[in-house]
This record gives sequence, structure tokens and C-alpha cells, in this order.
Amino acid sequence: MARGKKKLTLDEQLAKVTAEIEATEATLTELKATKKELESQIHQQRLSELDELIQEKGLSFDEIKEMLQ
Repeated sequence: MARGKKKLTLDEQLAKVTAEIEATEATLTELKATKKELESQIHQQRLSELDELIQEKGLSFDEIKEMLQ
């Protein structure tokens, strides 16, 4: 016959939940770092595309700046 699961004591339940929280927080920290890196890469890519467009149009930085103000 199969036995049922052992019931955890309150202290064991607390330890299990605490470990799960720590693991989840570590995952969240990693995900936030990945998000920040991806946002940085997107920003750099956009700047690069903008710089290429400015050069293609033969405009200077000051001319673009003046257009946007």
C-alpha cells in the first residue's frame, strides 16, 4: 500500500516557504538585470541607427539639435 505524504511541521513549512521566496527573489534579480541589459542594447542600437541616418542625410549634430528644439 502507498503511504500518504508526511505532514510537515510548521517550522519545516516555514523553512520551505522561506527557501522558495529566496529562490524567487534570486530569479527576479537575474530577470531585472537581463531586462536592464536588453534595454541598454536597444538604446545603443537606436542611437547607432540615428547616427547612420544623420550621416546619410549629410546633417551635423548641431543641425539636428536645432531642428528638434
